Amino acid sequence: MISRMAAVVAVCVAGALLADPAVAATPGNWPQHGGGGANDNYQSGTGGLDVRRQVWQRQAGGDDTVGGAAVAGGKVTVAYGKGALRRVDVRTGAVTVLGRLAGRRPLQLADVDGALFVRSLEADGTRSRLASYTRDGAKRWEVPLPDDGAILPFTVAGGHVLVTSGPKCRELCTGFHLRAYRVRNGTLAWSGAVDGDAAGAPAVVGDVVVQGAYGPVRGTGDGSGGASLLFAFNLKTGLRLWTRMRPGFSLVGHRGSLLASGAGPEALCSLAPATGSVRWCRGTAAGDEWVDGLSAGGGALFGYGLTGTVRRYDPTSGAAAWATPLALPGYQYNALHAALVSGGGHVYAAVKHGNFTPSSEFTEIVVLRAADGAVVRRLRLAAYDDTSAELMLASGRLLVVGDRTIRALG
Repeated sequence: MISRMAAVVAVCVAGALLADPAVAATPGNWPQHGGGGANDNYQSGTGGLDVRRQVWQRQAGGDDTVGGAAVAGGKVTVAYGKGALRRVDVRTGAVTVLGRLAGRRPLQLADVDGALFVRSLEADGTRSRLASYTRDGAKRWEVPLPDDGAILPFTVAGGHVLVTSGPKCRELCTGFHLRAYRVRNGTLAWSGAVDGDAAGAPAVVGDVVVQGAYGPVRGTGDGSGGASLLFAFNLKTGLRLWTRMRPGFSLVGHRGSLLASGAGPEALCSLAPATGSVRWCRGTAAGDEWVDGLSAGGGALFGYGLTGTVRRYDPTSGAAAWATPLALPGYQYNALHAALVSGGGHVYAAVKHGNFTPSSEFTEIVVLRAADGAVVRRLRLAAYDDTSAELMLASGRLLVVGDRTIRALG
């Protein structure tokens, strides 16, 4: 009798496992842009997710937008542009109403260590603010950000919210600053000058935070008197550690190295975070090629090129293991629509194809095998017209977060 009951239990358990083999063993997290402070766009526990179909979609209503999204504990927290705060189950799409961020237009959201961090504009668009909330939407603190024309995406790391801002200008800019606000109360811990037109969120490697910018350098660059620069600060004190002329399209921290991508003979470089010294650099085969959209994890580094090719690099040497073109015949551009993400033995790309007319454009998700670059899946997103996108891996789903929709693929 006991053996028969054990057999029945074993069959039931096996059936349950087979029913949904893509279920992650633990709830996945993607708490901020790039997955974390290192901006590495990587999550290990995806179980080799394939994207055969769209599982659910959540649409910003009317003229609303998606102001920011982040994943913690298997739940997506979403701040909409009109201030609505919602939580969505990653696997099922079930929605829980949290409340509203009154008088705010959210532009970015992070869900780190049990607290929400939101960068927003006042309703009249006159001032940017940084605020922290509990995961249920109760305000912990709020501070006004500097009255600057350009405020860049923030990074949460090392007990700080790191925000770079400065003036908008047509020529080479100076006057940008990277500021560190304490996560516990929003007070300013330190501020450091970034002497250039900064772009992108800062990347954190250990106790070093690095911001990329295009700054004035005499006798270098493209003839405009400027060059791509990196500015590194001590995360705890704000002391500037070094400044280097290096590529800065994508900045990623991986296993104690800072990986920076760009164009030309230094299209991909590995730097020592503490000193900025070069460990290795690799150029591109074609003069007009570049590397962007980096994803690093599991001992591998992936990048996307101007001509529509994904490559895998050895992060210890920069040697290319494989190259897979994603361009489609008949299309004049095949542009990366979001940074690459990787995990569970796969690499995921969102690629926008087109011929410079709205009717010709479409976006597809491409899944590649990390080991050899073989294309596993190409999934065209139906009726996708968002102008921006971010990919997130969490809980056995690939989330495509646009400016008006959030789609879960699985």
